[in-house]
Amino acid sequence: MADLVLGVAKSLVEGTLSKAQSAIEEESKLRQSTQRDLVFIAGEFHMMQSFLSITTEEHVRNNVVRSWVTQVRDLAYDVEDSIEFVIHLDTKPDWWHRVIPSWMRPTLPLDEAVSIIKELKVRVQDVNQRKERYKLISDSGGPNPVMELTQPATVGSPFDMLAEARSIARKQQDMDALTKLVTRRDSDHQGPLIGRMSEIIQLPKYPAKARMNGLQVMSVCGIPGAGKSALVTNLYRNQMNQNNIYAKYIWVDVYHPFKLVDFCKSLLMQFRSRSLETDEDPIKQCHGLLKDEQCLLVIDNLQSTEDWDLIHGALAFRPSGSAIVVITNEERIALHCADRKDLVFHVKPLEAGAAIDLFKMKVEGSYISVNDVEKDPVLQQLVPKCGGLPKVIVALADVLGQTFNWAEEARILNDNSVHNLENRPEFACLQGLFSWLHSYLGGLPKHLRQHVAYLLIFPGDRSIRRRRLVMRWGAEGYSTDCENYTADENGEELFSRLVKETMIQPPPCTTITNMRMDSFEVNAMFREYMISRPLQENIATAIELYALKGTCSPTSRRRGRHLVIEQSWDRDRIVFKNIDFSKLRSLTVFGKWEEFFISESMKVLRVLDLEDASGVTNKDLKNMLKLLPCLKFLSLRGCTEINYLPSSVGELRQLQILDVRYTNIVTIPASITKLRKLQYIRAGPTAPPEDPSAPHTVAFKLSELCRCLQLVGVEVMSGIGELTALHTLGVINISEAGGKVILKELRNLTQLRKLGVSGVSKKNGKEFCSSILCHSRLQSLSVWLNADNEDCLDSMLPENTNETSIKLQSLKLYGPLEKLPKWINKNKQLCNLKKLNLELDILSTNDIKVLGELQELCILRLRVKPSQEDMMLNFCVVMEGVEDHSYKRIKVLEIASRSSLQLTFGSAPRAMQNLELLYAGCCTNGLPLQLDGLQHLFKLKEVRVIGSNDETLKTNLERQFANRTSKPALRLENVVPRTEATAGPNDQHYSFPFYCTTRSSPGMQSPCQ
Repeated sequence: MADLVLGVAKSLVEGTLSKAQSAIEEESKLRQSTQRDLVFIAGEFHMMQSFLSITTEEHVRNNVVRSWVTQVRDLAYDVEDSIEFVIHLDTKPDWWHRVIPSWMRPTLPLDEAVSIIKELKVRVQDVNQRKERYKLISDSGGPNPVMELTQPATVGSPFDMLAEARSIARKQQDMDALTKLVTRRDSDHQGPLIGRMSEIIQLPKYPAKARMNGLQVMSVCGIPGAGKSALVTNLYRNQMNQNNIYAKYIWVDVYHPFKLVDFCKSLLMQFRSRSLETDEDPIKQCHGLLKDEQCLLVIDNLQSTEDWDLIHGALAFRPSGSAIVVITNEERIALHCADRKDLVFHVKPLEAGAAIDLFKMKVEGSYISVNDVEKDPVLQQLVPKCGGLPKVIVALADVLGQTFNWAEEARILNDNSVHNLENRPEFACLQGLFSWLHSYLGGLPKHLRQHVAYLLIFPGDRSIRRRRLVMRWGAEGYSTDCENYTADENGEELFSRLVKETMIQPPPCTTITNMRMDSFEVNAMFREYMISRPLQENIATAIELYALKGTCSPTSRRRGRHLVIEQSWDRDRIVFKNIDFSKLRSLTVFGKWEEFFISESMKVLRVLDLEDASGVTNKDLKNMLKLLPCLKFLSLRGCTEINYLPSSVGELRQLQILDVRYTNIVTIPASITKLRKLQYIRAGPTAPPEDPSAPHTVAFKLSELCRCLQLVGVEVMSGIGELTALHTLGVINISEAGGKVILKELRNLTQLRKLGVSGVSKKNGKEFCSSILCHSRLQSLSVWLNADNEDCLDSMLPENTNETSIKLQSLKLYGPLEKLPKWINKNKQLCNLKKLNLELDILSTNDIKVLGELQELCILRLRVKPSQEDMMLNFCVVMEGVEDHSYKRIKVLEIASRSSLQLTFGSAPRAMQNLELLYAGCCTNGLPLQLDGLQHLFKLKEVRVIGSNDETLKTNLERQFANRTSKPALRLENVVPRTEATAGPNDQHYSFPFYCTTRSSPGMQSPCQ
């Protein structure tokens, strides 16, 4: 943890120095003496920054140095908070306060600021004097070596000693045993690879691609225990069975510490099938070895680029028909070894369903039945904690399956899963995984480690929105502006890095597309490992994260920067009142809200995240705005009891993020225009979220597929154009009086990347289209159309629009439209479009052709009414009598109809060849839904029919997949109709087109059309 504290201190000092310099420039707000104090503080932080820049992890192991670095970190936090208070003072004239006797008047904000700065100056002096007093600086300018020599020698941990013992044992093994390992591989991996059908299909293409391009080396990477070796073994065995590609098949395990001589001996013994003579030089004999015969060589467990360079030099690669597969844990090493970037194959953890299926298979015939796995709540919690790693799942199944009282054993394991897996002898096979986790987390770049620690704020059993995390990072300074990128863009880049590191992954049942991940879960194994660490190693301690859960005792020692109130906490007021909130920067609440959760001592709180809270009222909101003046991030998403946003929100001058979506707020007050730092506004009344696990709920009236006449956006006042920092805005209603004025002001918001607008019609369509043309950075556009919308969008993208200036990746048009806008036909203008939601009266054959030509489209959601002449929707595009390759990148197709629905995908495998997920639903009581041509969709993973569980349909679908070795999951759901939309923030069960996009205003009739 010490190295993480050092990293946090370095980044904080850098940020604080920047803030101090900015504050100095705000001289109109400060007295001259205070300005001089800030200059002094900035100078001292320059010196601290210089010292920290030459301080290493080794130095921080010195207790004195570590204590000083911790003090610098805490001081930087406090200085940063105080400077923000000063530079955001209300600058109204206060001369009239001065004429009141001092004993009668309240403390003025400027006087308070002066006092704070003077106190901080004294603290800064004390910290720097401490550095000199304890001789932390040597004459050479680095940390004092004398201090370092007084520290006791580091004693190796039991972990390190165990690893060393194993390494010694491996070196003493007879080399013939290594050869036997290869011959055992067929028996070691018998049985199917659960949940790996896609990988089994894709992996053989990589060595084939390499050979076709005259290349040799491909890599397979993924975290330990993910099943890399099992997948490559499957490839290895299949290639051997074909017996017509390679003359030799060789598998070499790399042992550590690495010795090139031992590696070459193992390779030669398998290549020649005989023992080596002692006088032979194995390294020389390996030169050009792979050139003579075509070989498939697998190199497993490579752990460094240096080892690969030695191997590469020894084998002296030359162009040949051989293929080399390198298996490693790290992407960095995989990229170094592979001949090209596209020859790196990533193995991800299993999805939740596949993990359960693997556990079922492994316990079959043991004390645990399949029925036990499906019904036992402890097993349903314990298996996901394995993080989707087959090695951990199999080890768990082996132990529990042999235990008569398995239920009690599972409960013990579940209570402290990682501690048990790491320390109990029956799980010794997992020691390599935990050793890797320890070194991996310790080896992460310092700036990334605090972002990893931040993930622990969120419970492991919830899906978290990507934007929620990224915007919190920006509000708290974890991602900052730089010369070429904004804090938001840097945050997105950091998120992508964590995805690559497999630290975070898509929620269960998510189809992976080439779009950014909308929501995520923290990998359970990483999360459980991090929270199980002792206090001195726990990265959550470094960022001062603490949580209230279960039953807690009152203590005055509970304090920190980040507080999480979990759903399980008993809401004890006495416990809460004993907490020190003076340094609290973020408050995140899960479950029931209590009014005492807000305290006047939370003066530096920056983030208030109530997205997963319930019971928040208008009164609570008013109190928040009064007591939390430094908020930068305020999320009330899903707080349905709130229907009013007070004008006092305009006093939150530092606010950057305002999320009031899925509340009943219908008007944004005019005072919002005071918030010049505001970057993100999400609003729009909607129905409250339902339980996504409840199969009987649905978000629209299936019996008639109703279309409600309602307003989905919020009303905003003029002046919105002054918020020039906005990059996200929606959903705003422009149908009311003043809508055209708002559209004109939108032109000033040139930084917009995401926009949602409702109330678009023929009346304001021209102004709307003109406004959209001004936004060259726009990546996502959502439009709700009024009933009189005929051709109102046709001028949005004129024919002469420069296609390179259109960056739209997501387009959602809800209406319904009578026909496709003309500019969609000009599909080159939408060359970046990846997601499309459309509500159409009629989807014609020509429309199907047009949509099929959108080259980058990967998600298509349609609510349609097929033409009366042709009751079938045929996604097969025919050009000159031949079926064309269309919808090439589509992975997700969701379609609902107001009448009977018949879908076909042609008689040849040409359309939607990458389709993985098909959702379909119709609402007639007449003919059932019909689906044909699915047998040609070879990548299809799931077919879900919503609104019908007809046996004839089920039989038809099963018949189409009868000859498939890997059959997609079939789900037919008969739901109870509802008359009102259900579209909550965490409701992933149904989405458009399976919910009504609008909701009736109070007192307004909403007949279905």
